[in-house]
Amino acid sequence: MTQRETTQREATVLWGANNIFSLRCDDGTNLDHVRIKGKVLPDSDDSYNVLAPGDRVLVSGDDTGKYTILERQPRRNAVTRWNRKRQALQTVAANVDHLYVVGSAEYPAYHPGFVDRILVMAELEEVNASVILNKTDLTLSEEAAAHITVLEEIGYTVLRAVAHPDHPQGIEDLLKHHPAGTAVFFGESGVGKSSLINLLAPGAMQETGEVSIRYDRGRHTTTLARHISAGGRVFVDTPGVRHYPLDQYEATEIAAGFREFRSAIVDCRMPSCTHLHEPDCAVLNAVERGEISPIRYESYVKIIREKQDHS
Repeated sequence: MTQRETTQREATVLWGANNIFSLRCDDGTNLDHVRIKGKVLPDSDDSYNVLAPGDRVLVSGDDTGKYTILERQPRRNAVTRWNRKRQALQTVAANVDHLYVVGSAEYPAYHPGFVDRILVMAELEEVNASVILNKTDLTLSEEAAAHITVLEEIGYTVLRAVAHPDHPQGIEDLLKHHPAGTAVFFGESGVGKSSLINLLAPGAMQETGEVSIRYDRGRHTTTLARHISAGGRVFVDTPGVRHYPLDQYEATEIAAGFREFRSAIVDCRMPSCTHLHEPDCAVLNAVERGEISPIRYESYVKIIREKQDHS
């Protein structure tokens, strides 16, 4: 019996589900229907999914073209979400250069608290983040406009766009802002993530869907996060989410995820200050002095109260 020759290669995960993954090797070769050897990776954690788009993996294959995934390389960073149903951390994408939190002016309406939660995760995971306001040809609420102004004041870039295939706006600005590397598009269902990527990466052909006017929310059309390459750039399209809990973090960590809180936190009298009611809380004092926006502080309070209710 002839012994098969085995080779090992490094590759990037493009997408995957149910232990079946699509990979792109460093030489540009695509590998489909690749499985994890033994269904368990060495030193894997208790996360909901051990591999996500952008993960670097070592694969082994023989001359028949059959490959298996042997191990995952250390991650540089990750975009994550907490899966409350499974009580486990879910990695949306790994090894990213930029995260775009996508919201829309209407249908669905822009939700400041939701955007804040994603930005907190990005801060804590050390992922560069910006906001894309899509559907700017529609009406933006006063509350949303005030929140966007605050974000810009504390240093976040907010890009405006209209992802209409016939009359797009702001696409060139997006391309200039993301000259190279891997960018993840994350947000609620129906805000236009896939439509934006279809304009930024012609040929991506990501499925898009209509928004329910009655319920002011999108329908899920992207069911799996996907790694899409175009013109030297990489875009990761992700399934829409309607709620984003931050259960994976402690309350003290969440406070540090609000970038404008950090300089005040160190001056709080109590080391375990929750910044809700404690005496000599430097964060509360900064809010009273107008140094921290009440809009962002109220967002923080809602997150902590929700966390307390689920503890």
